[in-house]
Amino acid sequence: ANKLKINELEFQSLLESVKLKYIRGKYLNDFFKLQNLTNIANWQYFLDGYFTIQDESTGLSVRLLDPKPGMRVLDMCAAPGGKTSYIADLMNNTGEIVALDKFEVRIDSLRKTMERMQITAVKAEAADSLEYNTDQLFDRVLTDVPCSGLGTLSKKPDIKWKKELLDIRKVSELQYKLLEKASKLVKTGGVVVYSTCTTEPEENIHVVERFLSEHPEFKADSPAPFVAADLITPEGFVQSLPHKHKMDGAFSARLIKISDS
Repeated sequence: ANKLKINELEFQSLLESVKLKYIRGKYLNDFFKLQNLTNIANWQYFLDGYFTIQDESTGLSVRLLDPKPGMRVLDMCAAPGGKTSYIADLMNNTGEIVALDKFEVRIDSLRKTMERMQITAVKAEAADSLEYNTDQLFDRVLTDVPCSGLGTLSKKPDIKWKKELLDIRKVSELQYKLLEKASKLVKTGGVVVYSTCTTEPEENIHVVERFLSEHPEFKADSPAPFVAADLITPEGFVQSLPHKHKMDGAFSARLIKISDS
């Protein structure tokens, strides 16, 4: 539900008024799981920006980011914009959210989503995140990196026939480079959230542990204030699992910059 336009109870009433069957999000109270999505994008309330469509797992990394109204936030790999819109929602459409994507066509799609949801705090740019620079550092950086997508097999089962171990090793290097770039764009005292939509340790905990071992200016922060306890791994990161949490598999880690170097 787009809380810039409608609160959870009003949205619930809206769904009931047209007899759409749903269950409330198990972990995030502003998410609603519909039994049927047929033609939902043609519904006038979607076109008017009352909600957007994304899996409940996508909201976990944004909750971990904990963006506050008035902050300056960077979404490094933003398109198609689901997480970007949720950031704007939690910030009450204030401050500045810089949303990057490498391809202009994907940024055009993101801009249309922001326009549909009447979000004005987002500044969308077609840019390679690895080459992006700014004179003003960010309070928060979301690094939702490209990944194998193996956490989304319930929606895209053909992925498993297209991925090989070599692919994962290649993408994990890119993931690490993006996390390193994020570390240079956040203020001291600021937060970087690293996230993926996969369950593979090579893309998740291994990337984060390598980063922490090479960057003593960062520390892992507890996710306990932001997400439910059964989503937290023994190492102190967030991992959703389809068979356990009834959502896509996703990983996220909250990292705080504690010094300049």
